[in-house]
Amino acid sequence: MKFYGFVSTLICCAFISIVPTLLFSQTRPAITAHDLRLRMNILASDSLQGRRTGEQGCEKAAKYIAAEFKKFGLTSLPMPAPPPDNSLEMLLPFPYFQNYQFSERQFDSTKKIKTRAVNIFGFLRGNDKKLRDEVVIIGAHYDHLGMGGMFALDTVKAIHYGADDNASGTVGLLELAEYYAKHRKSLKRSLLFIAFSGEEEGLFGSINYIKYPLVSLEKTQAMINMDMIGRLKDSVLIVEGMGSSPYWKLLMDSLKHNNLTMRYKPDGVGPSDHSPFYRKNIPVLFYFTGLHKDYHKATDTKDKINYEGEVQVLDLVRRSIDAIQSKPDRIPFTLVPEDTTKKAGVFKVYVGGVPDYGYDGEGLKISDITAGSPADKAGLKADDIVIQFADITIKNIYDYTGALGKFKPDDVVDFRVKRGKEVITVAVKLGKRSNAH
Repeated sequence: MKFYGFVSTLICCAFISIVPTLLFSQTRPAITAHDLRLRMNILASDSLQGRRTGEQGCEKAAKYIAAEFKKFGLTSLPMPAPPPDNSLEMLLPFPYFQNYQFSERQFDSTKKIKTRAVNIFGFLRGNDKKLRDEVVIIGAHYDHLGMGGMFALDTVKAIHYGADDNASGTVGLLELAEYYAKHRKSLKRSLLFIAFSGEEEGLFGSINYIKYPLVSLEKTQAMINMDMIGRLKDSVLIVEGMGSSPYWKLLMDSLKHNNLTMRYKPDGVGPSDHSPFYRKNIPVLFYFTGLHKDYHKATDTKDKINYEGEVQVLDLVRRSIDAIQSKPDRIPFTLVPEDTTKKAGVFKVYVGGVPDYGYDGEGLKISDITAGSPADKAGLKADDIVIQFADITIKNIYDYTGALGKFKPDDVVDFRVKRGKEVITVAVKLGKRSNAH
């Protein structure tokens, strides 16, 4: 991270020392919509400037999260030493922080200096003599896009608040940490809460943890990830990673879902921080309420969060953690069959339809259309269901992304889509995919 000088450091420290104290006095160990709003008012505020990794707003967020962990009585753990690098020594030398750095040159060739970043950890020791040396990791990334840039899906230079992505997961992490700090005597295994940075640029925070874990990966029972859990709609909750252990189906079947409509996905890999853990043979669960039209835009604001819905989600997450941390034996890991996690490879074309990951019917349902995209110009609409791409039948997202790899920019392709009760054909001139897509 950048060094902002003595005066700005004092301002940042004042912010972090006053606000969390006031906030903590108002929150309760119970998980409530009231508490979620209080925390969201800080993490999705103007003062944090979109929490872009390597910038001052993200540093403020890191200090706030660490201050909350300290207030709850969570402890820090000895940090494994990264490779010697003097540039890391002055970053954020505080308890609860693990400093690291990464290169953004693959996205921006003008960036010659590595981005300095920090993950935040809070630890609760379990009580069972046989199980307390094992951990359950509960994670969420706290970074976002700052003022926009190449990863944004709009072109405005403005604060990208990232209320859903992923202040929602971060406030959920803090709520669960506060809850379990109050109920620590009930823990059999230990819990390790991790707020990751660098997720938006490429999962750098979780990848760094895998390289330098605080508790050996062999003693990690499971990793629970929360990314975008603030926009519950029609009571649909998506749980990915279900194929990473045969135990997950048994667990989910045993839990009351409190009127939630569950959508289970087998994938162990995906665009969030559970993926590096899965690749190390650790069972993962990824909680997600779906994409929406404000994804990666400046309009992802706190007023659009469904706070009562997030309470429902967190209640289910909490009950799943209860079962996982107290399970007398280890959770078995399984590899997801290759055809459910395969990537389409590097495809060069761009369409501009945002998939609806909560859809479990046949075909690819579009949740939103990016303005000005080839899909928009051709007349595709939100809620269209793509059932055929040229001569390729589309049954799921993997068929669709696989089809994209067979074409090149400026090809004109017929999309057959279900629109309501009709089946229509829309000709789309494919665009060129860039880093922003």
